[in-house]
Amino acid sequence: MTVGLPGTGIGGMFYLLSALAMPLREAYRLARGRAAPGRWAVVAGQIAIAGGIIAGLWATGWLLGLGLAAARPIVPLLGHAPAGNVLRITTFVLTFGTLGGVLLGVELLRLWHRHRPRRDDSRGLPASRAAAPRAKRRRARTLVAGILCIAVTAHPRPGAAQQPTKVATRLARADSALRVGDSGAAEREYAAVLAADPENSRAVYRLAQLRRSEPAEALRLFQRYAALVPRDPWGYMAVGDVLARSGRYGEALESYDRALRLAPGERDAVVGRAGVLARAGRTDAAIAAYRDWLTLHPSDAQSWRELGRQALRAGRPADAATALSRAQTLAPDGATALRLALARSAAAPAITPLAGGSWDSDGNRTRRLGGAAELSVGGATRLGARATRETVQHGDTTTGLHELAVHLASQPRAAFNLEATAGATLADARPASGPGPGPGPPVVRLHTRAPIATGELRARWRAPGDGPALDVRARRAVLDASPVLVTNGVVRTELGGLLQLPVGRGVKVRGIGRAATLSDSAQLNHRTLVAGMLAYTATPTVEISGQFHQIRYAHTTTAGYFAPRLAQLVEAGSYIEVDTPRSGFVALDLGIGIQRVADQGASIGAWRRAFNLYSLIDWPLAPGRDLRLELDIEDSPAASETATAGSWRYGSAVLSLRWALP
Repeated sequence: MTVGLPGTGIGGMFYLLSALAMPLREAYRLARGRAAPGRWAVVAGQIAIAGGIIAGLWATGWLLGLGLAAARPIVPLLGHAPAGNVLRITTFVLTFGTLGGVLLGVELLRLWHRHRPRRDDSRGLPASRAAAPRAKRRRARTLVAGILCIAVTAHPRPGAAQQPTKVATRLARADSALRVGDSGAAEREYAAVLAADPENSRAVYRLAQLRRSEPAEALRLFQRYAALVPRDPWGYMAVGDVLARSGRYGEALESYDRALRLAPGERDAVVGRAGVLARAGRTDAAIAAYRDWLTLHPSDAQSWRELGRQALRAGRPADAATALSRAQTLAPDGATALRLALARSAAAPAITPLAGGSWDSDGNRTRRLGGAAELSVGGATRLGARATRETVQHGDTTTGLHELAVHLASQPRAAFNLEATAGATLADARPASGPGPGPGPPVVRLHTRAPIATGELRARWRAPGDGPALDVRARRAVLDASPVLVTNGVVRTELGGLLQLPVGRGVKVRGIGRAATLSDSAQLNHRTLVAGMLAYTATPTVEISGQFHQIRYAHTTTAGYFAPRLAQLVEAGSYIEVDTPRSGFVALDLGIGIQRVADQGASIGAWRRAFNLYSLIDWPLAPGRDLRLELDIEDSPAASETATAGSWRYGSAVLSLRWALP
């Protein structure tokens, strides 16, 4: 029975069953030749009435299902409760089964009573004495019939019809507890419902929601719900959400695809799948999914916000500003306003004054002053220029360098980044002695050297998620760690690359190879580096690694840089990055280990300590005003590219302020 719906009580069900059985009875009468005229009209009328009642019940359940589905966005309690007809066929089957059992038992007893052979009473007994046994037998048969009817109605199967009432009571208590926020009581009641009725889909779904903190259990329950109600897309969406939180993005997308096949235009399915793509690092695919949805639903503020976030991740601040502006127009929000201001400042033209310097254990000092300017020349491309003046000092010896460069950075896709720099470096004129125009002491003249062409080309590609990555770079630069290097005009031209391959969950293998030539006014040298790393991503922002580096130089040099025959470094590394609430950024790359060096023509030395640290701090002072500090500390000549001696320590700092123009 379904409480509250007319026609579903025991009396109504008895009428429906009786009306549906009338055609069978009339067919039987017709076969026996006992059909009465006009009976079929009565049967047709009763069948029509019964059909109308059943159709009304079904329409009522269907309309209730539509009403509950429409109320999901309004009443949080409903969540993702299944849509459809609220009246289950099981209810009718149990009720009809009970009544059918009773009716069948009565009919069998009637037939048994009617066709039982009567005993002959012609023994000459008085009528009063012969009637007494018949009355007694009639009472006995009546008693047996009553017992059989009770047995039929009390049989465990028909008795199970009472179970839905108990289940409904517990389900109502669970819903009530959930409504008032008592999740513990709600969880116990839903578990009790499942103990009594393991196929209760609503209890399965609600219990899975309450156990989201246990991903394995929640996944099991949501998958069970999807098997019980395979036509409900929200079941597959819930499975996809749990899989995505567990990092099983491929399976999560498959589950969302099944939901979309059932409900192609459902917002939760389309936007939920886009969210899984974003979590999986498939930024370009997520952007495409959000754009497709917003083309048809331009008033969805939340989707505009998410599109803006993904555009920022893809390195397209102008696109992000457009999306965030639409979101802010539709639904103003403080966090969105801040993110919009940051996107606009990142897309705006900017100037960046900078100052820095370095020192090393050999007594070399450098000071650098300069600035840069940049502007956007496309949605994903920026063009800039940089000019610096560097002073290099050792004791009383001082020289300087002027550098001018043009920089182009483009990120056509989130997974691909291209940078190109072209420029020239000019060293200060150096004094040179030479004969004068006549007799007398030599004359000191300034010797001006030609500018040295410098540049860099770098391409980076990274597959979405934890896929492979490739970083290839070619560069040409002047070594400027000491006045001797600047005076000798040492130039390093290098080609190198890094390949990263995933080998397990969170585990990656990296290989690094570089080959360089070092040229000066007197000679040419060759330097090679090979390195291997095994890295493990402990959390999305923390990585630990074990590393091995080996460096070789072709021969010794007097140009001012350290050129050992062999240098080896073994270290443990840790990389940490943190995003602050106001869009600040802190990155820390730390390495601690041991190293050993072999000079040219000598055997390799003993192991000693090694240390290196690189830190980048990007701190927003205000929208469009970003202060950046870079720190680099090294006690590792085996891994350094600018070491001037075998026992060498180095430190540098660069401070810059990016100022976005209105």
